[in-house]
Amino acid sequence: NGGSQAAAEINIQACKGVSDVAVDNYCPPAMQHSTTSAPEQLSDHQWSDQLQSQEQPAKLPSEMEAVYADLLNQAQAAASRDQLTEAVNTVAGIPKNSQHYELVQQLQEDWSQELMRQATSHIQQAEITPAIALLDSIPETSQWHDRGTELRQRWTQQAKLLNQATATKSAEDWQGVIDATKSLEGSPLYNSLPVQELLQQAMTKRYEPDADLLQIATADTPMPTVAPPETVATVLR
Repeated sequence: NGGSQAAAEINIQACKGVSDVAVDNYCPPAMQHSTTSAPEQLSDHQWSDQLQSQEQPAKLPSEMEAVYADLLNQAQAAASRDQLTEAVNTVAGIPKNSQHYELVQQLQEDWSQELMRQATSHIQQAEITPAIALLDSIPETSQWHDRGTELRQRWTQQAKLLNQATATKSAEDWQGVIDATKSLEGSPLYNSLPVQELLQQAMTKRYEPDADLLQIATADTPMPTVAPPETVATVLR
């Protein structure tokens, strides 16, 4: 090893004495690069530039920012008309490197919260289809999205129970209606007026006396004896 290192040093010294014209033919490539800057330093510098380019997204042209500003104004106008779904969809394509992105995120959170409130209001009136449609409008980037997904699954299952109650009502299976509606207890849908009216109707029909049985029962009941008028007059005297 010592001999090899000494030989390498001699060759390097020899390369230093060779003219620039003959260096390509005389010196090995490794020795030619030994007099230049360290490759590691160049690599680190290039890597640093690459990281900075990744951490700092390129700014958008002013023309594109103007387009996004116009979309943002349209979305805010739609939100003022209570068209929240349209507002959310209008700004959905604005990218992260836009100067309007932070404001868009803040507005989407406010709109998502309002969408959640309106969906709950619909479900309290047994309006399941529009309630689920509002939940579907909540963007995936919103913190309300997971909650909306959970409620959507729950309300879809409750809608099946309500449809079952309606079907059993058509078949005049009043006990089936009672069982289906009772399964909704504890949910906003159960306390809705349509569900409560359906349950009340089923309870009335289920426990009202049968007309034929009532007629038989009254037929077997002895009629009360009424005293003749003369007897009543005598008693009064």
